[in-house]
Amino acid sequence: MTSLITATRFARHFLAAHWRWRTFDATALHRFQEQRARAAVAHAYAHSPFYRDHWAGHDLTGWRTLPTVDKATMMANFDRFNTVGVTRAAALDAAMLAERSRDFRPTVGPYTVGLSSGTSGHRGVFLVSPAEQGAWAGLILARALHRLRRGGVRVAFFLRSFSNLYAQANGRLVKLRYFDLMTPIPVAVEQLNAFQPHIVIGPPSLLGLLADAQTTGALHMTPDRLISVAEVLEPQDELRLQTTFQAPVHQIYQCTEGLLAVSCAHGGLHIQEDVVALQLEPLDAAGEWCTPIVTDFWRRTQPIIRYRLNDVVRLAPAPCPCGSPFRVLATIAGRCDDLCYFFDAEGARQPVFPDTLRRAILLASAAIIDYEIVQERDGQLQICLLADASTPFDAVADVVVETVQSTLVRYDLQPATVTVELGLTPRPADAKRRRVQRIHA
Repeated sequence: MTSLITATRFARHFLAAHWRWRTFDATALHRFQEQRARAAVAHAYAHSPFYRDHWAGHDLTGWRTLPTVDKATMMANFDRFNTVGVTRAAALDAAMLAERSRDFRPTVGPYTVGLSSGTSGHRGVFLVSPAEQGAWAGLILARALHRLRRGGVRVAFFLRSFSNLYAQANGRLVKLRYFDLMTPIPVAVEQLNAFQPHIVIGPPSLLGLLADAQTTGALHMTPDRLISVAEVLEPQDELRLQTTFQAPVHQIYQCTEGLLAVSCAHGGLHIQEDVVALQLEPLDAAGEWCTPIVTDFWRRTQPIIRYRLNDVVRLAPAPCPCGSPFRVLATIAGRCDDLCYFFDAEGARQPVFPDTLRRAILLASAAIIDYEIVQERDGQLQICLLADASTPFDAVADVVVETVQSTLVRYDLQPATVTVELGLTPRPADAKRRRVQRIHA
C-alpha cells in the first residue's frame, strides 16, 4: 500500500510539473505564486513556533516583505523552526551517523534528514517528509528529463552524500546509479563503462576528472547530456566538457533550501518559479549582481520563507528561446562570503566580484590550466596556478600579476599585493571546489 501511495504521489507531481511548465504564462505564474506562498505562510504561522514569534506584528498577506531568515538563524532555532517537533540534536545525530557510515537510508521517524556541505561556514540540516520526497522526485524528473527513452533513462549521479530524496526518483522511468564522490576514479570509470549512462550528474571538478579519463581512453561513454551540480560551473570547464564528450552541459542549482533552477532543453538555467520565489536583492549599484531571498512554496516540515542565501547570481538580460516565462540565471558566481575587497583612491574599501577575478586570470595567459585565488585580507591576493610546462612559470606569473593590477586600475582601485605560486592546494574528493575564496578571520 505504501509503495502504491508513493508511486501515485510521484506521478501526480511529475504530470503537474510538466503541465505548469508548458501552460503557465506570466499572469498564471504570478497567481500561482501568490496562492502557494500565502498557503505556506499560513501553515508556518500555525505550526512553527519560531515563525509565529518572528512575524509578530506583521501583515502575513504581504509575504514578500516579511522579515528574512538565514542559515544561522534556522540552525540556532531548529527545534522551534521545524513543524514536526524534531530536535536539532536528533537530526544532527542521524545526519552525522549517515555521513560516517555512508548509509543514507535511515530516517528520524518518517523524516529524511540531510546535511549541507558547509561551504558557507555553517553546516545546515534539512528535514523532508515522505510527501515532500514524492513531490521533489516528480518535479526534478519532470524538469531535468527533457525526453524519455523506451526502457528508461540511465543516470549516473555523483554526490558527496546520497539521500532518500534521490531514491524516490529511481524506477521504470529512470535507472539511477549513485556514485559516492569518495569512489576512486578508476573504479568509477570501470563502472561507468559497464553502465553507459545517458545522463551524468556531478560537480564540475568530478566531471573534469571523467573528461581526463575519456581523453586518455580509459573511459568510453557517450552521454546525451552532462548536468553540473554543487559547484560553480565556469565557462572554460563547460567548454572542455562539451568538447570532450560531444554533449551539452546543463545545470541544476539546488541547495539545502530547495530546488532553485534547472536548465531547459535550450540550456537556459530557469528559476523554478512554481516551486520557489526568488527575490533578488542587489549587491551593486547597477543591480546586476544579486543575492537571492528564497520562499519555497511546497515545504511544510521545515518552512523556507524569505530565507536569505549567501550566493551571488546574475539574471540573463533576455528571455530564453524556449519561450518560458520562468526567469533565467545567466551566472551563479559563488558566495557573498567570497567577495574580495580592495581600496579605491580615497582608501575606501570596495568589493570585487569573483567573476571579475576569474576572468582576469583566464584572460592573462593561454598557458594557465587551472587556478585558485585566496584573499586573507583586504588589498591582497594569493594566486595558485597550474600552467603548461612549455611556458616558463615566471613569465606566466608576471602576466597574471599585470592583468590583475590592470583590472583593478580599470575599476579605479589601488594596486593589490599579489603573490603567485605554482601548484594547487590538495582538496579532499568530497569537498566542493572554490576557485575564488575569501578567508575570514
